[in-house]
Amino acid sequence: MKPIQECTKQEKLEAILEYNPCRIERNAVLRYLLAVRRNDTEQIAYFESFGNSVRQIILNVRTYERGLLFGYTSKQFDEYGWIRGMLPIVERIELDILNTIHIGQSIDGTYAVTVDWSTGGAGGGSHPSVWDEPISDYKTAVKQGIAKLEQHYSYAMEHHFDGCNYNASKIRKLMAKLKEIKRQYLEPKQLTLFDVA
Repeated sequence: MKPIQECTKQEKLEAILEYNPCRIERNAVLRYLLAVRRNDTEQIAYFESFGNSVRQIILNVRTYERGLLFGYTSKQFDEYGWIRGMLPIVERIELDILNTIHIGQSIDGTYAVTVDWSTGGAGGGSHPSVWDEPISDYKTAVKQGIAKLEQHYSYAMEHHFDGCNYNASKIRKLMAKLKEIKRQYLEPKQLTLFDVA
């Protein structure tokens, strides 16, 4: 398959129309399609600088444009030609090995937070990326991570009758640890004054 940059206008239009975008990709596909239809060389060059196929172009454009919210302005492709939207993790707040708050930070100081959680057989998690909600300050990021875990644990407690996926004993222990983390990170610290003699 030849790179899209070497295709004729008609071949490009056919390739774009053959691509079956999901709902969130439709806007980018439409912008690319309109650029080709209108012979908008500037927009065509913009889109085609992101890859050699419609799929690669659309996914990379969306990741790049989302990364702008986090201060990323350069196109950094990996060895396979993809823009990765992962943020470096600056802090892990661990309840245990399977229950962690990940705080990522972009180059402009914007934070993103994700959690790993496990309540028995049920669980999930992800790495902070440009697809998460941008957060301007650290304390808010910690609050949001705690709230996400509280939400998972609350749901798990409501469904603890499914003992395989939602182990009530484990959930209670995790909730207690989360309460301690909340106190440690969010409650104001009391300073003590002492007399040096």
